[in-house]
Amino acid sequence: MATARATTYLQLTSEELADIDWDLAVIGAGPVGVSAALLAARAPYNKKVILIDAPRNSGALMNEATGEDLSIGGPTGLFSKALRDAGKRISVSSLKGMGLRDDSVWNEVVTSCLELASCNARDTVRQLEYAGITYVQGNAAFADSGGSSSLFVTAEDNSITTIQASKTLLATGSTPFRPGGIPFDGKRVFDSDSINTLSYLPKSVAIVGSGIIAIEFAKIFKNLGADVTLIIRDDIPRNALMKIGLDKDIAATLVADLVRSGINIERGAQVKKFHVPRDNAKAPIVLDIEAKGGGTRASGAATTVKCDIYLAAVGRKPNTASLNLQAAGVKTDSYGGVEVDSELKATSTGGNVYAAGDVLGRPFLASTGMAQGFAAVRIMFDGEASSATSGGYSNSDMCSVGDLSMTGDSFDPKSLGESLKTFVF
Repeated sequence: MATARATTYLQLTSEELADIDWDLAVIGAGPVGVSAALLAARAPYNKKVILIDAPRNSGALMNEATGEDLSIGGPTGLFSKALRDAGKRISVSSLKGMGLRDDSVWNEVVTSCLELASCNARDTVRQLEYAGITYVQGNAAFADSGGSSSLFVTAEDNSITTIQASKTLLATGSTPFRPGGIPFDGKRVFDSDSINTLSYLPKSVAIVGSGIIAIEFAKIFKNLGADVTLIIRDDIPRNALMKIGLDKDIAATLVADLVRSGINIERGAQVKKFHVPRDNAKAPIVLDIEAKGGGTRASGAATTVKCDIYLAAVGRKPNTASLNLQAAGVKTDSYGGVEVDSELKATSTGGNVYAAGDVLGRPFLASTGMAQGFAAVRIMFDGEASSATSGGYSNSDMCSVGDLSMTGDSFDPKSLGESLKTFVF
């Protein structure tokens, strides 16, 4: 048993992986999956854990030269966090003032992003190896006839490995919602994941959306010297932020900061038509703007917006389509989010499937997802933990949180302060 736990994925064949009875299979190697896997593998639980992820299929950052997954353990928005950090450390105006061309400036920014992501990835891999967690890259799905304890993992070479696990945690995150009618091309028209592939420094950016992701990218590109236009449907920007749970004063402060930063906000507006030049990469994209719900905008309001790139940041949806959940009896809502009870347990044939993070739906926050992942592991294994290695925690070491299954329209941030669940950090 100790030998199996201490062996890394580089040393295990498909046959050896299939021969092990895993205590826990975690699907998804973002912050939720990694933190939950580490908790289960360490004392007091000491479980045999396999972590399965398909970075190339999730829009993750990859080092194509080495095949290294730069996003392992990082949030879905790792690129934006790295880009934000680069924007703080690199003065674009100073570099341009020194005579550097835009492509050279962008190379500096990208290099800084990759260094930060690589450092995070290497640290995560070290933690996984030290904890004895087996990490496998491939697409995981429940077997058609294996109930909820059998998983098929398909590698890049299409080889298939069968994994048997007593319990499974779904932590596959989310993907951007793509409204119809937007000509996404990954070159000039992006969603909040494909923006990772941006290959040049834009001079002007149009962003549609009014949530945290849209605001974050608006600030990032403004700090990088771009002219930024934020297009939102709501007539009052703070209202959109309040809908996702932000305090009204915090929401108002965020909007005021955008205005002070010089970001142009087109309120009560939506894009009617896209004009994306196909034969001239330097010509601007032209967006025809109309009033929310259609129709002519008020007198004096902009009817067109020109930009180098367009970013749609209009929400995300749970990433569950490829998991073959129906074979395991796992139910989802109309958005694809896994339905769970107050103990984060899904409806499965074996009663052994749990879910945490973005796969549950809103609020799509890494911090909330990690708290859910911790709670799920403790619910799974607390009865099996050794009291001799529990560390003797006192009440002062504990944190109480609310019903961690609350998502979607029912989510209320204040629930995180209620005393319905208690666990040790």
